[in-house]
Amino acid sequence: MNSRNDKSQTLKILVVDDRKENLIAMQKILRVLDCEIFIVESGNEALSFTLRHDFALILLDVNMPEMDGFELAELLRSNDETSQIPIIFVTASDTEDQSVFKGYESGAVDYLFKPVNPDILLSKVRVFLELNLRKIELESMQTELKRSNESLMEFAQVVSHDLKNPLNVITGLSELLLARHSSELGMKGQGYISKISVTAERMTHLITDLLSYAQLNASASSYTEVDLNEVINHVITDLSSTIEQNKGQVMVRHRLPIIQADATQMYQLFQNIIGNGIKYHRAEVTPIIQISMVHNEEDGAFTVLIEDNGIGMRSEDIPHIFTAFKRLDNAKGYEGTGIGMATVKKIIDRHQGSIEVTSELGQGTAFVIKMYESQEEM
Repeated sequence: MNSRNDKSQTLKILVVDDRKENLIAMQKILRVLDCEIFIVESGNEALSFTLRHDFALILLDVNMPEMDGFELAELLRSNDETSQIPIIFVTASDTEDQSVFKGYESGAVDYLFKPVNPDILLSKVRVFLELNLRKIELESMQTELKRSNESLMEFAQVVSHDLKNPLNVITGLSELLLARHSSELGMKGQGYISKISVTAERMTHLITDLLSYAQLNASASSYTEVDLNEVINHVITDLSSTIEQNKGQVMVRHRLPIIQADATQMYQLFQNIIGNGIKYHRAEVTPIIQISMVHNEEDGAFTVLIEDNGIGMRSEDIPHIFTAFKRLDNAKGYEGTGIGMATVKKIIDRHQGSIEVTSELGQGTAFVIKMYESQEEM
């Protein structure tokens, strides 16, 4: 196994000095620590060792022949494999201020001056060893969390598939019964079968929404250039049958920007909000969704306003709409799983944006979404 990837090994310190007596003295001071001490007499040797070992800290002499400490530090900083190793410069330089300034420019995290005080040396080294231990623990936790998330996603997908199969059978058989034996069932029997079919479909939607929400929490976002106009068009196309059935309209007032985002998540965001605007409409009113935008050139932010003329909600209910499985009293007569808006909030948070909601019961709802065209703007 490559020692650089073996995080379970004892912590290692590299001491670099061209004078053997200094190396021996440093080794004697540091031997009280629970770590391995490596000593080398040149910058070239040090480079070779850093490529073969994972060091928690480097104690680096400034004044060495061939390659001085500053040059070595700059080389280590320019290599991805070694760029994060903390370096403490050790120097006997008379021009302390200039030497310190140049050292920090080269990548030093601290400075020690010869003759080295053993207590100060050990105190500083212990701090960096502790930091390295915390770093290793964090990396281990992240690896385990990633593995756990992948296992959970595999489990969720298997469960989703296994649950949907019998539900699809129930839906199919219910439709078959109604198609072939409706006269034998009578009105009451037909009603029962219809309820079975509707309930099975609702369960299928719930499983799909749960899986989408689980995937959003478990998987990393993949940012690319996303044209939000294309996203909106795809959403409208996919919702076209629902829009037509409800005689609804989706009106895009302004051209939206191209942003750095996760395309799939942007689709989920707009699909949920626009879909809800069509679904939660008032019986006597044609559903109309209006989408407009304001761009702020100063900070690269843009604000998308999505307004509907649907059933609306009370102001005191607004804080609860992003809670998973929370359904408002005025929405209980409509089909829904209570997960869509929780998914919206999660997506906006992952894109470092914000969302505000204003609404009036019986009048409609407005979603104000603020995001950035580039993730670096944050």
